[in-house]
Amino acid sequence: MSQYLPPMTGGQDRRIVPGPVRGGACPPPSEIVVVEARKIYDFCFQEDTLERCFFVPGLGAQATVTSCEITQVTCSEILDREPVPDQDGLALVSIQVTMELSITVVPGPNVAPITVTRTISFPKRAVLCAPTGTLVTCDVRGTCICTVQPPIMGQTGAEPNVCCTIQLCIVITSGADVKILVPSFGVVMPQECKVAPAFGGCPPIPPEVCGPGVTI
Repeated sequence: MSQYLPPMTGGQDRRIVPGPVRGGACPPPSEIVVVEARKIYDFCFQEDTLERCFFVPGLGAQATVTSCEITQVTCSEILDREPVPDQDGLALVSIQVTMELSITVVPGPNVAPITVTRTISFPKRAVLCAPTGTLVTCDVRGTCICTVQPPIMGQTGAEPNVCCTIQLCIVITSGADVKILVPSFGVVMPQECKVAPAFGGCPPIPPEVCGPGVTI
């Protein structure tokens, strides 16, 4: 909790430590400072479900998929922003999301599993407050599940034989690095770290003698 502490040696003011504000009032700031920070102008999220099929060579009739993992996600703007009429600063932004799927497959009975990677890309659009000078980024989280598809009679060649369903939560953000003025309560001084005591205490205490003492 936020609180006043006694002044340090030679100091004139009380120290303040971070924490919740009690009583609904902050102490008066000691100065106004310039801080460089990432300002978020706008952000939104979209849920999406994708289905993709791939060809994996060397799979037998009893092949199975044991895991699928989403890796190496990147986002980039692919088109110029389209301003929304009569909405100052709002724009339709277009991004392309590219990700890798790491798929582990067991080709058949008594066969060691193999891991293959497949890359997928898809576009997304959203209306954001994105004035000139902002950068549009995205954060993608999700899961995927894959199954081996049975062969279709009469088909030959490299036909897709592993199909995946990918569920995603995509957060699209517009932001920029800015310099802002903020009230300051002074520099935060570190406190002594609290650590768990050593096993048996510090210094160690010798164990007690078992049973009654022996008289010699």
